[in-house]
Amino acid sequence: MRADGTSSLRDWLRSDLSASEVPWLAASVTTLFQSGPPGSKITLAVVGDGFGPRDQEVYNTAVDRMLTNGVFDHDFFREHRAAFNLERVNLVSMESGVGTKAYDADGNMVQQIDRDTALGVYYNGDWAHCWTEDGPSTAARLASALSELVPEHTLVMVVLNSPGRDGCGGNWRATVPLGMSWQTVAHEFGHAMGALGDEYHQENKTFGGTEPEEPNLTAKTDRETLKWGWAVRAGTPLPTGGDDYTPPKPSDWNDSQHVGLFEGGHGAYRLGVYRPVVNCRMRSNDPPFCPVCARVMETVLAKHRDAAPVSGTGLGETTTPLPESAGTGYVRLVVRLEQGVLRVLEAREFDGPFVETGLVTQGFAHEVRIGDRRVALGSLPDAGISRGFSEIGTDGPREHVVHRPDAFDFVVRVASAELRGADLSQLTVDLVSVGAGRGDALGEVPLREDPALDVTPIASLADLSLADLPMSLRRIVEPE
Repeated sequence: MRADGTSSLRDWLRSDLSASEVPWLAASVTTLFQSGPPGSKITLAVVGDGFGPRDQEVYNTAVDRMLTNGVFDHDFFREHRAAFNLERVNLVSMESGVGTKAYDADGNMVQQIDRDTALGVYYNGDWAHCWTEDGPSTAARLASALSELVPEHTLVMVVLNSPGRDGCGGNWRATVPLGMSWQTVAHEFGHAMGALGDEYHQENKTFGGTEPEEPNLTAKTDRETLKWGWAVRAGTPLPTGGDDYTPPKPSDWNDSQHVGLFEGGHGAYRLGVYRPVVNCRMRSNDPPFCPVCARVMETVLAKHRDAAPVSGTGLGETTTPLPESAGTGYVRLVVRLEQGVLRVLEAREFDGPFVETGLVTQGFAHEVRIGDRRVALGSLPDAGISRGFSEIGTDGPREHVVHRPDAFDFVVRVASAELRGADLSQLTVDLVSVGAGRGDALGEVPLREDPALDVTPIASLADLSLADLPMSLRRIVEPE
C-alpha cells in the first residue's frame, strides 16, 4: 500500500498478503502434459525469471517452442514422452529482463546491472563464466517456488528473459536464455540423463588419456572389444573415417544412423578418440540420436516410460502394470555433500507409486541400505558439476567449461515402508563415483564393492540417531 492509500501493482497482483516478502508479484503452475504419477515419471519443472506482468505470453511461447513443441515433439523424446511429466511455473517478476554481468579478458568483472526479478539470475554472455550465473539468493528462491508449486520434480529448467543464445547446466538443472534452440536443449538432456559425451571436436589435438568413461566415445579400434560393436555392420571398416566416411562411402550410408568408428570427439580432440557415427545429436545438436546414444537413453528411460498410471487414479485407464520396483508411497530426501560429509537437509513424503530404475551409469550414484538390504539405488550422472553450453554458430558448439562446486545437493527416493520404524543404527547412505562400466548393480552386493563397476567411494552417512535428522524425517521414521 502506498502512502496515499492506493495499491501498488505489487499489492494488486499478490493474492496472499502474508507473502509480502516473496520476491515475485504472483506465481502459478500449469501442467503442460502428465504421463503418470510424479514418482513414476521424470518430472521436468520449467521456471521463468525476468518475465514481468506483460511478458508472461513471451515466456509461455518460449516454453512451447523449446519443450512442448520442441524437445518433446521430435524424434527420440517424442517417442519416449511417456517417461516424462512437464510442469510450467510462471513467476511474475517485478522488472522485465534479467541482471547482467560483464568480464574483461582476465576474468575480472567490469560491470554489473541488477534487475528486481523473481530468481535474481544474471546473464553474463561469457564462456569462461558458464554464460549465466546465480545471484546470492537464487538457489533459495528457486527451492521455495518449487517446494510450493512442484514439490516432486526431477529436472529443472530456468528460462531467462534475455536474448542470449548460450546457457549453463548441471546437477539436474539447466539455465537458458530466449535464444536457446530445442535441439541444444535435447543435446544437454543427453548429458544429464545418459552421461553421453560430446562427439564434436574443435582443435587439432590428440587424445592421450585412458579409455573414455562415456558410452559413446572410445580410444579403442578393435572390433571384438568395441563398446558399440553390436551396431556395426560386418562390412564396415574400422576405423571408418573422420569427419566423413573414408571413400568410397556405401550408397545407402546414413550419416546419423549407420554406425562405424569415426575419429574426433570429446569436445577438443581430432585424433585418438572415436565416436559411433559421422553426425549425431551429440555432435551438432540437430540430427537425432544415433543408435548407440539412443540405446543408452532408452535404457535410462525405459522403466519410467513403461510405468503406466493405474486405473482409478484419474490419470487415465490402463491395463499396463507398474514395474515390480514401484512402491505405494515414498520419501524424497535432499542430501548435501559438503567437505566430504553427507547430511540430510529435508524430507517430504508423497503418496502413490514411484519407480526406481536400478541403473548405475558413469558419474555419481547413491545407495541406501538397511543392514544387508539395499532399499534405494540411483544414478546421478550430472551431479556435482556446472557446465556451460553453446548454440552452434560462429563460436559453437564449444568445448564445455566445467566447474565443480565445493558442495552440491542430490535427491534420494526411498519407499516409505522401508523408513518407517527403521533402525537408524543400521541405515547407511553411500555416495560413490562410477567410472567405466554401467548397468544394473549386481544382486545385493554393496555398490561400493560391485566388481562390475569402477567405483570410488566419496562419502557415507551412517550411525545415525534421530538428532541427526531434520524434523520432517524424524516424523516419518518415528511417527506418533
